[in-house]
Amino acid sequence: MAFSEGYDAIKSQLGLDIAQLILDSGDAGIWLWNVQTGETIFNDKWADIIGYTLQELLPVSIETWLSFAHPDDLSKSERLLNAHFKGDSKRYICEARMKHKQGHWVKVLDKGQVQSWDENGNPEWMLGVHIDITEQWLKEREIEFLHAKLQKFTDNLPGFVYQYVVEKDGTAYFPFASSKVFNIYGCTADDIKNSADLIMQTIHPDDLERVVKSIEKSRVELCEWHEVYRVNHPTKGVIWVEGKSSPIARANGSVEWNGYSEDVTEEVKSNEKIQLLTAVFSTTSRGILITTPEPKIVDVNPAFEQITGFCKEEVLDKNPSILSAKQQPTEFFELMWERLIHNGRWQGEIWNKRKTGEVFPELLTIDAMYDEHGQVSHYIGAFDDISQAVEKRQLLDELVNQDPLTKLLNRRGLDIQLHSFSHHAANEGNQFSLIYVDLDNFKLVNDTFGHEQGDNLLLEISEQLSLQLRDKDILARIGGDEFVIVLPTLAKLSVCQDIAGRCQKAVEGVAKRYATKVPVSASFGIALYPEDGKNAKELLATADEQMYKMKLKHKASPLG
Repeated sequence: MAFSEGYDAIKSQLGLDIAQLILDSGDAGIWLWNVQTGETIFNDKWADIIGYTLQELLPVSIETWLSFAHPDDLSKSERLLNAHFKGDSKRYICEARMKHKQGHWVKVLDKGQVQSWDENGNPEWMLGVHIDITEQWLKEREIEFLHAKLQKFTDNLPGFVYQYVVEKDGTAYFPFASSKVFNIYGCTADDIKNSADLIMQTIHPDDLERVVKSIEKSRVELCEWHEVYRVNHPTKGVIWVEGKSSPIARANGSVEWNGYSEDVTEEVKSNEKIQLLTAVFSTTSRGILITTPEPKIVDVNPAFEQITGFCKEEVLDKNPSILSAKQQPTEFFELMWERLIHNGRWQGEIWNKRKTGEVFPELLTIDAMYDEHGQVSHYIGAFDDISQAVEKRQLLDELVNQDPLTKLLNRRGLDIQLHSFSHHAANEGNQFSLIYVDLDNFKLVNDTFGHEQGDNLLLEISEQLSLQLRDKDILARIGGDEFVIVLPTLAKLSVCQDIAGRCQKAVEGVAKRYATKVPVSASFGIALYPEDGKNAKELLATADEQMYKMKLKHKASPLG
């Protein structure tokens, strides 16, 4: 196993049996670090964990570790190291992310212990290992995602979310059940955690055999389980329940189902409910339409006619898609139907059109109605025209994120965009750049011609800067005479310099019409992601520093 330069000297100095350490460590990356000088030694496996050869990383030092470690993990590492140095912990142990050569993050278990101390009791040499735990980390993240997804279902489904398991010996239980289990079966999640008997006892005797057989069929054939049945609820009396879930065969021979159950008593009585809805059709201000499962429109109320401009006769037997403004992608409607089928309900904002062709936003709620067999009999859609609310929301966004003079993004709007670019770039390995532009001697325009002329100059400069950019580029005004340009997918310094040069000439061209004592010009600085920073703050600071250096050169010039 190869080590970086200095290995033999440290081995002799510390008197360590490195050969035995290698045998004990297996595929672990080994590191030796002089806490006081920063001298560091790695083995080839340490480099291999992040996709490099040891030769590619030479010369190595503690800065090598600092440059590859995730910035958010360094403070934790430092805290744990200090605790070890003070004697609060026998060993230093820390999980940290490191940047792989291919651009993604890997996770290592970083373990180490001080091997020598100086005469003042301060740590000198420290020995440690890096163990690649990326696979375990990714699995943990996947579990966290699944837990979050499960929680989302729990919060939104009308019934309760559960995990049901039947062991190989026939033992059945619910490892997980949300709190709404009480609304369906009158028991708590703890009551059924180790045995499903309590729930089976609440199922109506006339339906129990059918339910048990359907569960067994799903277990044997690993097919979807879906039943509508009656439950003797302890406080509600007899209610109708719909249960739906998909089985997964486990390696140990057991089968688990993940799904939901909900009280569909009202849906079973759909005919009564539709009659009640008919009674309120003429009084509600919400537009309502009723469709078949296909779907085809079978009824609408007067508010529907008033909002859309279509009369009832024009839409009967038509697909509701005749109202679509086609402003949402196909994926939007696929997801809408998926949730509607699985949850029985969907709510969200959608863009539709009136008979005149005018497009308008609406807040739409769709509910599924079920027959006595648990099959969808109708969908009921209710909506409100939210045009005024959307206009106010858009206006508020503009006021908060837009510079009132130039209508460009302000600092807040720019920060939002940069955060989004940084996030996607980190996840997808993209690059982008920004140019920080500052006007030199702009104050002389205000002092010489007045602030109104100064504003006019800023407007002209904004227009000229925009002309130098692509449609997808972003221009923001973040201060009185400061502008920032964001160039998505562009991170080549020479190209950025060309663009900045054009912008500089554009500013000078406009400013010639304002004869100030010292001509208005522009200084600029460039920052590339991720070389010059991994977030908005770092990138802006780098570009600002570069711009300031140019500004100093301009001041030192006879014309500055």
